[in-house]
Amino acid sequence: MKNFYLIACAFLFLGSSQVLAQHDNLINSSAEWVRTPARNAATDASDIVIYNPAGLVRLTNGFHINVGNQSLFRKPTHTYDLGIGMGEKTSEQDGSDPLLPNIYLTYKKDKWALFTGMFIAGGGATANYPNGTLNTDLVGLQVLTAAQGAYMVADQQKLKASSMYLTTTLGTSFAASERISFAAAGRYLNATNKTEASMVFTQSPFGLPDSPFALKTEDNATGYGAVLSMMVKATPKFDFSVRYETAVKMNFETTTKQDDFGATVDGAKSRRDLPAVLALGTAWSPCSKVKVYGDMNYYFQKNADWSTSSMATNEEKYSAMAGDAATYSLATTFTASKKLLLSIGGSYTDFMYSNRDGYFTKLGAFETAPDDNFSLNTGFSYRATSSVTLTFAYMHAFYQDQEVKALLAQPLDVTVKTSNSADIVAIGLNLQF
Repeated sequence: MKNFYLIACAFLFLGSSQVLAQHDNLINSSAEWVRTPARNAATDASDIVIYNPAGLVRLTNGFHINVGNQSLFRKPTHTYDLGIGMGEKTSEQDGSDPLLPNIYLTYKKDKWALFTGMFIAGGGATANYPNGTLNTDLVGLQVLTAAQGAYMVADQQKLKASSMYLTTTLGTSFAASERISFAAAGRYLNATNKTEASMVFTQSPFGLPDSPFALKTEDNATGYGAVLSMMVKATPKFDFSVRYETAVKMNFETTTKQDDFGATVDGAKSRRDLPAVLALGTAWSPCSKVKVYGDMNYYFQKNADWSTSSMATNEEKYSAMAGDAATYSLATTFTASKKLLLSIGGSYTDFMYSNRDGYFTKLGAFETAPDDNFSLNTGFSYRATSSVTLTFAYMHAFYQDQEVKALLAQPLDVTVKTSNSADIVAIGLNLQF
């Protein structure tokens, strides 16, 4: 029966290495960001290894260590009716992602700072659908049609996929004057994407035994990038920063661990680059106890290579259909006492799709429902001792509901309603000595 399944399953599983769709660059890389979602001009903790490396020369002399973890609770859903008597179905993400860790280290001496760190630059979550999705339903229908009545039902559909871009960085910062500082760093990325899918074909009118099929693959890639950063103290109360992260070429290679469908090629390669980023930040101190931060992060997704969709019109590149993306953030901190810092803020992420329907032919789009969203962030940092500061933070993200044409369902005319929400709970520890 495998030949019946090849065409039906190829579009589902080939190129499935990136399940988190867009945008690929994670911005929530520390507990301090969850507390104050505008860190590009911050200088109050050593997580700025990621956000404002040029500002590290503002830290006190000595060693600085920042460790943290975030727990993600995401609820992407998509609702659809294939119009063939199956009725309306809603597929919902199941489970949470309890671990998204980071560690950053800095040594500051007078005008110089050396820094390194390990964090997740992209991915960091799992798409888990124990009851299947629109994509697995479409595969089931195609297989049943190709089997010419040998089976009547595609049952026990499951899809689980994860993505993680583990990243290390190493760089140096230098204060050219009391007002201007610079930083340069290199990055090494090691990405692993995993996909597991299965279904059982059953209820054969010819008395054939149930036929279970499963797929298990792993895609791996490595890449290198650079980061350049500058910070300027424009006035005694106003700081400005700029950071540029180069694109990282990621050429994934597939390792097929199990493929009952015959839909993958062991050793096949596909591209999913991490896009370049331009980040701007401001910090304003209207008084000694209050600080106001503003950020803009622009993701050059159209210039990245995300392979080509043969299912969309004119075989467009996925990155071109996705378009660029940008995040705008505003936050404020209030020093309540010598030990307690309070924060509140929010972010808006704009997905500039040029062809949303075409982009959603990519596996992972309906499963993660990426679209415009607004987040509310709050939290506090408590200075337990002169060397130890603890951070606790919470974020909730509201996503815009959308209606998307399921091009993969053609010739069926299927409109899919997507919705999403996300919560993050974060804890961090900042040490200095």
